[in-house]
Amino acid sequence: MPRSVTEHLEHYLGEICYGWSDDRSVHAFQVVSFKDQPVEGIVTYSTLGLSEMELALPRGSQIRQELVLSAHESIPAEEIVHLLLTCAERLGKRGKAVLRGEVIDLSRPLVRGATTRAVYATNPTPFDDGFAEFSHVNPPVIFVLLVPVTAAEAKLIGEEGWSRFEDWLEVQDPDIWDLSRTVEVCRP
Repeated sequence: MPRSVTEHLEHYLGEICYGWSDDRSVHAFQVVSFKDQPVEGIVTYSTLGLSEMELALPRGSQIRQELVLSAHESIPAEEIVHLLLTCAERLGKRGKAVLRGEVIDLSRPLVRGATTRAVYATNPTPFDDGFAEFSHVNPPVIFVLLVPVTAAEAKLIGEEGWSRFEDWLEVQDPDIWDLSRTVEVCRP
């Protein structure tokens, strides 16, 4: 049974392939990566250290979180690392947890040449069931999957809500790991 966040990540995603840190950041968060997770050809990245902070939930309780993002292995790792560190720093500064359905708009392409400009927070359903929560600390650590979204997808979420967007994802089944995807957003 995993006894730390790192052990939890490796239990569900395999051995850490690479790790990065940014000594210039306020909180000194790290990012680690896992090859071929959740499927072959996809690299999954996770923050490490964000869960050291307790983040506020709307009704006054607290939670710990780590951010997870998966992308095709062709995407430069340094750009994904920068993206995750930017999102983690934003959460650390605001002191509030990212909620399911929340869109974090970066108002720029997530990586060079990408059509995606924001990330959508949701449950990490592409991974094994036990991955979503590490409960050996209080409050527990929740792993939040950040799905890159285009401006049209972010607009759909804003106008019709996150559950409609997730219905649309199920019907359309876009390649959520392609940060340069082009999709027609049709209402579900």
